[in-house]
Amino acid sequence: MNEAAAGFLARLKQRKLVQWTIAYVAFAFALIQVLDVIAQRFGWPDRLERILILALAVGFLVVIVLAWYHGERGAQRVSSTEIVILALLLAIGGALVWQFGRVAATTRNPSSVAAAASSGLRTVSATAEAPAIPIPAKSVAVLPFVNMSGDPKNDYFSDGITEEILDALAQLPDLKVAARTSAFAFKGKAEDLRKVGEVLDVATVLEGSVQKAGDEVRITAQLIDTRSGYHLWSEKYDRKLTSIFAVEDEISRAIADKLQVQLAGGSASTLVAQKTVDPRAHDFYLRGLTLLASRSVAEAVNAFKQAVAIQPDYAQAWAALAVAQALLPAYGPTALKAANADSLESAQRALALDPDTVLAYVARGMVYSNQMRWADADAAFWHALALAPGDAEALNQYAQFLDAVGQLEASLVELDRALQRDPLSGVSASIRVQLKLALHHYDAATAVAQMEKLLAEHPDSVFVHRAATIMYLALRRYPEAETQMRAATALNGSDPEAKALLVRGIADPAQRAAAVQALETSPANADFPRDPIVHAFFLIQLGQRDRALAALADAAVNRNSTIPQLLWNPAFDPLRNDPRFKAALKKMDLPYVPQNAPGQ
Repeated sequence: MNEAAAGFLARLKQRKLVQWTIAYVAFAFALIQVLDVIAQRFGWPDRLERILILALAVGFLVVIVLAWYHGERGAQRVSSTEIVILALLLAIGGALVWQFGRVAATTRNPSSVAAAASSGLRTVSATAEAPAIPIPAKSVAVLPFVNMSGDPKNDYFSDGITEEILDALAQLPDLKVAARTSAFAFKGKAEDLRKVGEVLDVATVLEGSVQKAGDEVRITAQLIDTRSGYHLWSEKYDRKLTSIFAVEDEISRAIADKLQVQLAGGSASTLVAQKTVDPRAHDFYLRGLTLLASRSVAEAVNAFKQAVAIQPDYAQAWAALAVAQALLPAYGPTALKAANADSLESAQRALALDPDTVLAYVARGMVYSNQMRWADADAAFWHALALAPGDAEALNQYAQFLDAVGQLEASLVELDRALQRDPLSGVSASIRVQLKLALHHYDAATAVAQMEKLLAEHPDSVFVHRAATIMYLALRRYPEAETQMRAATALNGSDPEAKALLVRGIADPAQRAAAVQALETSPANADFPRDPIVHAFFLIQLGQRDRALAALADAAVNRNSTIPQLLWNPAFDPLRNDPRFKAALKKMDLPYVPQNAPGQ
């Protein structure tokens, strides 16, 4: 070692720079660990910790300079004045960090919303309009369990297991559970869990995997804090298929325990009924759930029918069948009266087996609403929401019921509650746009912008395209209405030309005669005359006032419609003061004032 190097090391030793460095690094590390715990508890963003680390890095340079300076003075002592200055700097810096953290914890980061939107994940517009609120601590999203069987065709099994666990957790009144539609939007996407938490407004996520081999299944599950990324709980289960419900109950109860959510019936209660179900019946049921979620309704009906054929006492399968049958007329050429009767029979079978089957009450509410049995529909939805207050589908259907009976403000309230649990639902969001427009909460430009965003996010949703068609007709934006009519019809597998002609007839008086003829005679339009309110909706816009009123009189007698909500559409405004229109509404018992209030 040469003389210069030896001299430099001696000076370092004299100034105790190594000791100062070690002491400072230890202090900084301890401070970061403490603040990391505090940040998790208060939901501070990552950038706050990054700012702190940068500040400590700058502080390290200051410490080295001080150490060298005092070494030059020949004494490793810091004066009282310097101690006071350092203390003041620490106090001011700590106060700024604390204040910044409090603001960050109570104000959602707008950039996260933009990031979610740019990645194709929609945050509900209601959240953007409402004041930002902290993510509730007792909240969870059950992300789709990964299919580990090696065969993509078995996705339905892992998806079905996921949905059953989600449904079990949704029974807990004090726990916010993200709905299936929104949770499954992340399927197959390696998203950062913090972003998942922000988009779905949940503090934790449950993720896992399912591996099925013969009559055996391995399920792994883990609960993760979306704010810190920490694992709160994990478990692995190797069981027979006949024990699948016990595993689902164990997982659900473990989540409730970790999130400190009280079970309705006490610690001894179960969230998943411990019943003996033939694995073949359960397999068809899980297939049906996946088909129903994708709105392959006819195929879902067939799957559920096979499940109950194998096991006639399978209450959940009967209830799911009832919902699918209630939806059939809206997604295919099925007679409404027959579908309603089948749905009510299936719902009754489910409730006879288990009077607490939520989906059976939802199906009843849907059918009774279509039959204009308003009080019965009201009671059915009340029962469903009493059993599962956080069920997004029950909330959505109840909102649609309120819309049907003319309670638009109340409908919007329930719809916002549904969207809090299912923020990525195209169905709920498109209904919301129409409600906001009808209530004059949106101007035309805002409504169009919102609907175009939904169309981009849900290009394969028949419901969203239909909602857009109705909205564009109300705004007299006929080219856009025709485009959406064609898209919805094509997705349904029908010929779009006959239905597109209806829009052109509304737009152009010269084409109205041909449009009316197409409405009455074209096989592609046969579903419209079968529904008297839908029939009247097009007749009045095609200039057929008397025939529209006659169709409404028919609706008042038969009380069968898939979309009674259309009665409050602006298309019927020219008839509002007509005595025949008022008489038809009166005969339909409209507007109805709900007697129950699940949302209150």
